[in-house]
Order: sequence, then C-alpha cells, then structure tokens
Amino acid sequence: MAESWCVLLLLVSRVVRGGFPPLEMYIGTGGEAFGAVSLPVGAQSPYGAVRIGADTSNTYDIPIIFNHFGGYHYADTYINVFSHTHMVGAGVVDYGEVGIFPVQVDSVENLQKMISNRHGYRSSFTHDRERIEPGYYQVYLDTHKVNVELTATEQVGVHRYSFDNFDKRHRAILIDSSYTLATDACRGSQVNIDPSKNEILGWIFFEGALSKHFGGVKTYFVITFANWTEYGVWENGRLVQEKTVANGCSSGAYVMLSTDQQQITVYVGISFISIEQARINQQIQTKLQPFDAIRELVQQKWLNEISRFEASSCFYVSASWNPDAEIMFYTAVIHSMMSPTIWDESNGVYLGFDNQTHTKPDYMDHVYTDLSIWDVFRTQIPFIVFHDPKRANDIIHSIMINVEQGGDLPKWPFANGYTDSMFGTHACILLSDLIMKHEHDVHLNITQVLEALRKVANTAQAHDSRFDPPTYIKYQYVPFEKERFSAPYTQSYAYDDWAIGNVMTVAGLFDEAQQYYNRSLWFENVFDFTTKFFCPRNSTGEFFCPSSDTERLIPFDYRYVEGDAWHYRFFVPHNTPRLIDLFGDPKFFVQELDTFFTRGREWTTTKLPNPYYWPGNEHDLFSVWQFHYANRSDLTQEHARWLLEHAYTTKPDGIPGNDDYGTMSAWYLFSSMGFYPLAGSSTYLTGSPVFDRITIRRNNGQCTLNITVHNNSNQNIYVEQVLLNDKVLATFPFIDHVHDLQCSNGSTTVQLEFFMSSTPPSI
Repeated sequence: MAESWCVLLLLVSRVVRGGFPPLEMYIGTGGEAFGAVSLPVGAQSPYGAVRIGADTSNTYDIPIIFNHFGGYHYADTYINVFSHTHMVGAGVVDYGEVGIFPVQVDSVENLQKMISNRHGYRSSFTHDRERIEPGYYQVYLDTHKVNVELTATEQVGVHRYSFDNFDKRHRAILIDSSYTLATDACRGSQVNIDPSKNEILGWIFFEGALSKHFGGVKTYFVITFANWTEYGVWENGRLVQEKTVANGCSSGAYVMLSTDQQQITVYVGISFISIEQARINQQIQTKLQPFDAIRELVQQKWLNEISRFEASSCFYVSASWNPDAEIMFYTAVIHSMMSPTIWDESNGVYLGFDNQTHTKPDYMDHVYTDLSIWDVFRTQIPFIVFHDPKRANDIIHSIMINVEQGGDLPKWPFANGYTDSMFGTHACILLSDLIMKHEHDVHLNITQVLEALRKVANTAQAHDSRFDPPTYIKYQYVPFEKERFSAPYTQSYAYDDWAIGNVMTVAGLFDEAQQYYNRSLWFENVFDFTTKFFCPRNSTGEFFCPSSDTERLIPFDYRYVEGDAWHYRFFVPHNTPRLIDLFGDPKFFVQELDTFFTRGREWTTTKLPNPYYWPGNEHDLFSVWQFHYANRSDLTQEHARWLLEHAYTTKPDGIPGNDDYGTMSAWYLFSSMGFYPLAGSSTYLTGSPVFDRITIRRNNGQCTLNITVHNNSNQNIYVEQVLLNDKVLATFPFIDHVHDLQCSNGSTTVQLEFFMSSTPPSI
C-alpha cells in the first residue's frame, strides 16, 4: 500500500510540474571561491549552443570573477543583462555575449545615463519572483517593472517581456552588442539597425580565457521584433537617436516601444558562421512562432531526454524514501545534458577547426564542441556512452573531425579551436571508452584513430601536445628540471598510453598494444618508495618530494596540478593492482586510502581546497572505487554512500565545486545508481545504490536496464550480493558493459539486483 501511494504521489507531482520529475534548478548556482559551481541559469535546449540566461551581480556591482564563470550567482541581487551563450560550470570565463535587456525610463536622457556605465541599466530581482525549468526561465525585474521569460532552441534565444504600467513613459529594449561576460574580452563589434525589416543585426569578436588561444570567436546575431517607435545606437557612452550603425567595444543599439505595448516577443538568432546563417537559424528553428509554442517544443525535447530515466525509493518507502536524492538525481541528469555543445547550425553547416564552413556528414545527427576533456572523460562522456551511444558516437566523430581539420587530437576543444587547456591527452581515453564498450559505429575510421593516437603519443603536435614526447620516451618519465609537473604528467600519460593499448588490442595490433601497455607502467618511475607518494624526479633520478606531512597537504603545491601530493597519491585508475604492489602491503594501501577519506570528511568547507579527498577535484574521483582492488568493497560502499549524502545536497552550493561540464553531476548519477566506470574500459565497479528502483532506457529504449535494490536504507549501505538476470554476478564487484549490460539473444531488458545489509561482509 505504501508503494502505491508513493507512486501515485510521484505521478501527481509530475503532472503539477508539467511532466517533469522532481527538480531543484538552483542546485549548482551558488558556492564561493573553490566551491563555486558556476552553472548558468536560464534556458537552453539539450546540448544547445544558446544558453540564454541572467548575468548577475551583487549590490555594489563588484566583479567576483570566481563566482561568475557561468554568469549567475545565487547570492546576487541584481541582473546585469541577459546574454546568449555561457560555459557550463567551468573554472574560467568565456562566451557570455550578445546582451539584451528591457527597461522602462521616464526620458531619453535617463536612457543616456543608463548606457553611460557598464551595467548602468541593471535591475534588482528576488528569487521569490523567479522560476527555472528545463528550457524555460522567468524573472521579474523590480527596477524596470518587467516580467521576463526566456526559452531557447539550439541557436535561437527567444524572449518575452511583459511590461507593467507605472510612472515611466518610455519602454525600451537595449541591445548591448559589445557586451561580454568577461569585462575585457571584446576585440571588436558592430551593430546595424534595419527599421524596414524590424531587424537589428551585427557581430561581436571576442577573446575569452579559452578562445584567446586560437585567435578568438566571432558571433553573429539577427534580432527580430515588431512595433518600434524610435531607435538609435550608442558609441563610447553617447546615445545617438535614429543612427543605424555603431562600431567598437563600447557600442549598442536601442529600440523604443509604444507606450501601450504590454508584451513583446524578441527572437535572437545566433551563428558562428555569418549574419545570414543567424537569420536562417532564426527562421528554421522558430518560424517566429508564439513564445509558448516554442517553449513547448523545447521543453518536450527535455522531457524526451529525461524519460530515459526513472529513480525512486517507493518500493521500501518506509525505510529509505529520500525525496532529496530523487531531486538531486533528476537535476544531475539535466546538468549532464547541458553539454557538450551542438556546433552544427540549421541545414547542418558548421565552422570547422580550419575556419572553413563545412556540412556535417549524413551519418551524424550533430557535430559537437566545448569538450572539457580533462574533466568529462571520467564520468560525463561515459554516462552518455552508457545511455545514449548514438550521441556518444557523434561526439567521438566530432573529435576525429577536429583531427581532420586541425591536424591533432584536442585536449579541450572550444568553439572551433584548440585551447591547450589542462594536461594529458585524454581524448585517447574517450576513444578507448567507446571502442572497448563495443559501442562505436561502422563510421569510425579505426585507421585514422590509430594514426592520431600514435602521433599524440610519440611526436610533438602543433596543437595540444604532450610534454616533449621524445624526452618523455627517453627517460620514461617527465624530468622535473624540464617540467615542474613531472609526476602528474607522467601519471596521466601512463593512463593515456594504457587506453592506446586498448585500442591497439581491439584493432588486432597485439605487439604494438604491448608496447603501450609497457609504457602505461611508467607511473612507477615517479613513485618514491621512501614516502610512498608520487613525486617529481629529475633526469639524474633524484626525487623532489614534499619534505613533511604538512608540505604534502599544501593546496596547489607547485609540483602538482591543481592539487597536492595526497590528491595524486592514488591516481593510477588504469592499474590499481600494481599501485597496491608499490605500497608493499594491501593492508597498508587500504589504511592510507581510508585515511585519505576519513580525514577528508573533517574538512567542512568547499571554499578552500580539501587537502585530503576533495570531492570537487577531478583526479580524486576514482579513488573511492579503488578499495575494491584490495578486497575491501565495504569501504568503497561506506565512503561512496557518505559522499552521496554529504558532498551533494539540494542547496545552491549542492555540488562540491565547479561542475565542469557535467563531470560532478555524472559522478553523482553513476554513484547513486550503484556502479561507476573505469574510463577507457568496459568495466564498472559496484558501489552502494541510493534508490530502490532505477530504470534506464538505453539507446532510445532499445535496451532497458532495471535495477532493483532490496532491503535498502540509510543503515543498510553494504552489498551482500548482486544478481544479474537472476544469477549471482560471478565477477562481483565488477560489471562488464559488453557482457553484462548489453541486451542479447532478442532480449530488450537487463535485470540487476542488489541485496543490502547493515553490516559489511566478513573480511
């Protein structure tokens, strides 16, 4: 009976929410300093290029860049502008261009005052009059007495403004065409007004933190709406009525509306190719339909994606129902589908890495960019491979298109360029992940893949290269005097070479594969047997380890990338058994790994880096699963469940750091379902599932995974047994994507059952 009522409650609540499962879209909008999650707030289609949203500020308009990489911060009380593109939870600022804002003023002179200063037209707002849904955003601008609604197709932002009547005589729409989220990113801009067509068109050229590495991005726009009365432009803070052209990085346009204009819809087509393509995008993707029709179309896209997943604790509702877990799960699904970015525009055209316009291949639904590979290879892309392999293939094809047009495997492809951001060549792991799971389609050119892998591993690329490969190969590690990140670079390249070996094995090149498997052991060469830490090593063989326990805990130690010695101590995901050997004793390995987590629990803030296990730092994410290799699965289950319940919440800071294009959200998704990928392989490692029932309709429903968790509760966190299709999982604690989770012999379902207990199995 309890289950029936719970199911009924969930169904009713979905009807109330327009068909959406329980969500909290403020998750990821808060946090401070290193705990800032940096997710944008606004509207977009799944994976859409236009992420139209509010860029906010505090009362004093003091720019706190660390908190505004996504434009929006929950603690702010002012909206500066609505811009049309944003990064997704990254730790740098880029995009954030083509600003628009509706205002009401009592005179043109006051409009002049507004545009004289950056953010001079901003408005106060409150969360009480704000609403966020997938594909839809609404907020009331208190200063200007305007209700704003936003929705977005892949390349078109659609605004609806409803003006209140009050003692202002002029209603205006400001087009801040030279606006960029980063204050100094604009390198050129132009805006043109065409009153005969009710169009405002133009472009902005900018160089953000990533795009500056390949010469910047040019964004074109076409803005359409009706019922103008007056118009003009501004340049360098000076308003000029009835002028139709403005240039420069302090320019924009305005349009006055009729005083009886209560509501207006604004269509903003965006293109990275041309103004004409922006117009084509606008026409094809919206047909200038009413706002509600476009919103319904966009939200249906989200519903179609979310419907792949069901997670609930109704079955044992009295013991374990946790509505917050369901909220976090479904919200994380949304976050995991905000990126990467669909790069092809209407009619399948896109701007390539060679700066030429191309048409996507017919076998691809979309071309993708904005791949934060150093982050997403660990969780977010494996999650897409798991539930949507067709899209995953398009993402991998997009990486290989980068190779065709730019010559090299990318580290962090952004827009249409190489950024050389972060380190490692983890595109190797993405390729291995898809191929090892046997999810790659017939269009993946394995010969081209092999050539790209050989090149990145052995020669200096023109873009996004490893540290001098000949020197690395000579010493079998990165020498400290040539690169201060000697240890983390060596550890990362070892993981990458293991992935290359996997691809070589699938291709039948066994001897060559063995060469890369041998190279994958080179992490041993930067392991100091005295301290049992990975440390930089110079070309004569001398180690330069932190000299004390205190020094090993220094955040952002100059020898380690975004971390300390503890953070890299266990970073050998591809060969944990050998890492245990290096520690000398499995019990000692377990003791030290357990210390890593137990001391990490004592760190109660996300504002500063946790010197031990840091849930918001990518290179730590696999560590909790490494207990399995020392036959202590109980500690994986214990610590993973603790992290799910404490590191993630439904609050604005409820993700433990930058979401990094869905990386942290996907960690939550996998962990809450009870299994987690070893990226680059077909292996998953079991954990402690949060829910009693989980359904994932993989590959558009062609194969459904049903997970049932028996006797689950907050106390019953240990796994007694796992059944796969009614048989004991013989490979526990490991699950294989190919052999265990694929539907076969005409079946369309896979059944996975966990049996839980309050006590760990005997050790």
